[in-house]
Amino acid sequence: MTSTPVVLVAGAVSHDYLIYPMSAQQGGFLQGRPGLGGDDTRVVVRAGGAELVSQLLTAVAPEHGLEVLGPVAQSNGTSCYKDHATALVDLEPKEPSSSGDPSFGVLQVRNVEDHPAWQAPPLTEALKAAPDTVIIVGSAVSAGDWEPAIDLLQRVRPRYIIHHMTRPLATGKLWDVIRNGPQTSSGVPEPDHLFVIVDAYDLRAEGINLSQGLSWEATSEDFVRNLGSNGRLDTLVTCPNLIVRFGNEGVIYHRGRDAVNPRLHFDPKHMECGATVATAPRMVIFIITKSL
Repeated sequence: MTSTPVVLVAGAVSHDYLIYPMSAQQGGFLQGRPGLGGDDTRVVVRAGGAELVSQLLTAVAPEHGLEVLGPVAQSNGTSCYKDHATALVDLEPKEPSSSGDPSFGVLQVRNVEDHPAWQAPPLTEALKAAPDTVIIVGSAVSAGDWEPAIDLLQRVRPRYIIHHMTRPLATGKLWDVIRNGPQTSSGVPEPDHLFVIVDAYDLRAEGINLSQGLSWEATSEDFVRNLGSNGRLDTLVTCPNLIVRFGNEGVIYHRGRDAVNPRLHFDPKHMECGATVATAPRMVIFIITKSL
């Protein structure tokens, strides 16, 4: 009998305060609620980072035959939503969904002082589950983060590692350990089993010029032309499987060790950050033909 693949999720867990307007015109949310009239601002707290990834994977796990082992709050109180805000996220109304419910997009994100807390499943449960894949969210800058991350990877020895890298990019103890891929039981790394996800705005913050809001073709050309412009990021540029996110609207998949063209997957109806551009099919795959 084939065992169920196990995905373990660990890393930085943020506590995001979502701030959004609600008015009498938006789905009647204020109707029948005494004392509320006209525009009204609401705040709801949601977990982000590794906790959100775990929740999303858990929701689709039965469909794909997976078991998900998610992070749990540590006993130091860092998971208290009321006392530890990581970011204030301002939302703005969008066109209602097909069901008629209000929908919102991100207007701006304001980071606050608190550092996202490192959280992981208990080590005893992780060892018992023997996960095939470990997802690490965040770059684990402080010793309090990278020490448990490295210890987890060295003990569990997953077949695949998926790392959502955040700033500072391509540096630190954790990156030094995983950049060559997960270690096999014989101690030999498997480079092709490492997948790194980076957000485009983090690349821009590191000095890589990627246009935004012009066209997907312009963004693709900038990627090909400028990805290698920051020598400090060489270990990231040569990553076997690099996935660059452009909001929720597009990604570029780049194989840094192969002589193959990067592939852009994008929603032709929208540019990065949700700007509407045209009526078109839901998703297009665009092969970037220029050489890196």
